[in-house]
Amino acid sequence: MRSLLLVLSLFFLAVAPPGGSPAATLVLEVANIRSSQGSLWVGIYESEEDFLNRERARLVRHPVRSTGSTRLAIDGLRVGKRYAIAVFHDENDNGELDTNLLGLPAEPYALSRPLQSWLRKPRFDEMCFVFSPDRALPPLRLR
Repeated sequence: MRSLLLVLSLFFLAVAPPGGSPAATLVLEVANIRSSQGSLWVGIYESEEDFLNRERARLVRHPVRSTGSTRLAIDGLRVGKRYAIAVFHDENDNGELDTNLLGLPAEPYALSRPLQSWLRKPRFDEMCFVFSPDRALPPLRLR
């Protein structure tokens, strides 16, 4: 009986991380991969303060093996929590998003929602979504 209680409590700890809501996996489709070189970097952001801040992001690296599209699994997201996602294709595998002279991305990138304005940096509230494993995000198309 004691071992059953221990197993059940370990199960609930694994399913419901601190914060109350259960954790689940987000399956993300990234489309329009034009080169089979480098890596895809996925940044997962939880707040305006974190958004597009490399030091505060949860980063996931995925090696690119082919052109076209790929599916990525991001584990441990809390159901019902707001997240924003930014993906870029690090074609030269230097670990950074290369930019041009104007500071605009020189490597393909995608965000979790369409840009509201090309004249400024996107905001977390414009890019965020409420995570539910039952609702898939539309494919993120690299541009």
